[in-house]
Amino acid sequence: MNRILLYTFWSLAFLLVFLAWFFGLFIDLTGDSGLYAAISRQMVESGDWLNLKINGEPYDQKPHLFFWLAGSGIQLFGNTNWAFKLFPFLFGVSGIYFTYRLGKLIYSELSGKLAALIAGTSQMFFLYLFDFHTDTVLQAAVVLAIWQLAEYLEKKKWQHFVLGFVGIGLAMLTKGPVGAILPFFFVLIYLILKKDFRQLFHPKWILGILWVLVIISPSLYHLWQSFGAEGLRFYFIDNNLGRVTGEFVGTSTDPFYYLYNLLWAFLPWTIIFLSALGGEIISWFYAPKPNKMGISIFCSVLVLFVVYSIARGKAPNYLMMFVPLLAVVAAGRMKYYLLWPSFLTNRLIYSQILMLLLICALLFISGYYILVSDFIVPVLFLAGIVVLSGLYIVIDRDRWNRLLFSTVVVTAFFNLFLNTQVIPFLFTYQGHTQALEYFEAHDSAEKTLYNFDLEEYELFFNAKDSVRNIAAWEQLYEAMEKPGTWVYTNERKHDEILDMGFKIDTVYEIRQRGMNNISFEFLDPLTRRYSLDFNFLIKTKDESD
Repeated sequence: MNRILLYTFWSLAFLLVFLAWFFGLFIDLTGDSGLYAAISRQMVESGDWLNLKINGEPYDQKPHLFFWLAGSGIQLFGNTNWAFKLFPFLFGVSGIYFTYRLGKLIYSELSGKLAALIAGTSQMFFLYLFDFHTDTVLQAAVVLAIWQLAEYLEKKKWQHFVLGFVGIGLAMLTKGPVGAILPFFFVLIYLILKKDFRQLFHPKWILGILWVLVIISPSLYHLWQSFGAEGLRFYFIDNNLGRVTGEFVGTSTDPFYYLYNLLWAFLPWTIIFLSALGGEIISWFYAPKPNKMGISIFCSVLVLFVVYSIARGKAPNYLMMFVPLLAVVAAGRMKYYLLWPSFLTNRLIYSQILMLLLICALLFISGYYILVSDFIVPVLFLAGIVVLSGLYIVIDRDRWNRLLFSTVVVTAFFNLFLNTQVIPFLFTYQGHTQALEYFEAHDSAEKTLYNFDLEEYELFFNAKDSVRNIAAWEQLYEAMEKPGTWVYTNERKHDEILDMGFKIDTVYEIRQRGMNNISFEFLDPLTRRYSLDFNFLIKTKDESD
């Protein structure tokens, strides 16, 4: 009976995690996800799933897999946020299962479960399972590749070899050659540690490379057709190298950028994760038989981590494919914590309890302060945490199980609150949302909406009818001469347009904030209005006016 109760409570905890993910599917798009959604919609509407384009221009920054997944949802269910996110979400969540299998293979069943638990309930996963980047898909493909290659190195079965290179191919079909780096270094370091140089130089790896080239051939064909040899050079060399040098994107020179981000990426497990990871690394120096696969995973991550740290192009989402792999290594040591007597782990447990209390305080503050609401809603969420965790503590006497359960419940309720209350409210300040509300509410069914000098690509995805992008002043003149034209633009272009003497009917002022640029000034209700920028929706006079 007690076992059934325990399973029931854990099922409720995982249901809360799933609900947090689920409601994240309905949150509006922003930044890169808005761009990817616009590309996916235009791909579906054109019927051309091979030649990726944005507003008629060939797109070369990312390969095809993410857009095929997103486009499949749009094709089946229409232009909605959840339809765009559905298949990338399912692919991304599969990475949690691959993490479990990798941890189980390298360490134990328990380690696999702990690794999957840490990765799947990390703040990094909660964030990028509503704000979708290609890294959401990339991490699953990379973990699949390393899991299957580890199976092959362990069991020498060819099906694992083939699936390992399928994983590499899918990773490269998601984000280019960076998807092959971790699997490559994992195999290289493992074979060097085993001193298996014969296998290291075996020609079978050439077959794997050829198999990968077959998988990524649609992207190579698209780049060749659209950009010629420069497209292939961009894919294999310039795109990744340009991010390191800052030639294409980024100007950061902070070598500790990813160390800072790693601390929040693993929340609420940061303390336990760092302790376990450190313990596992230390054990390699005195253990009679250190885990070579664990060492190989960590060292492969370390190589790419160093490259990322010195690169000028930096973004938090780049860390996502590290999270499941580092969780596997940490879980190799964490399993022993569950077996230790309490007096050895009191400090760790108390530190984790303090972490959970801080998260609960943040939940209340974000509800009561940011939303300027009464305290009832955040209190109800906090009551759910107290009731569910309290009841579990009564039926399970194991301190570690209590701590693990409470941690999952706290982070699930916290992210459920964010995804249903806080984030949807903050996203209402996005400019494109307000512009579409004005445009679609003013009997504009037969009119065309133009976008001028704004990169709010969510506009192109969320509009009921296609939005036309103005790329040159000549196009603007042509559009503004038409009666009843609607143009969405920024403050500078708005001022220039008004000086040109067009017949303007109405100008709608839009106070907005991009969600990729959130500040404390914006979060504070008292100063929020000062953090907002101006966009404008301009309507020319109709012929009847």
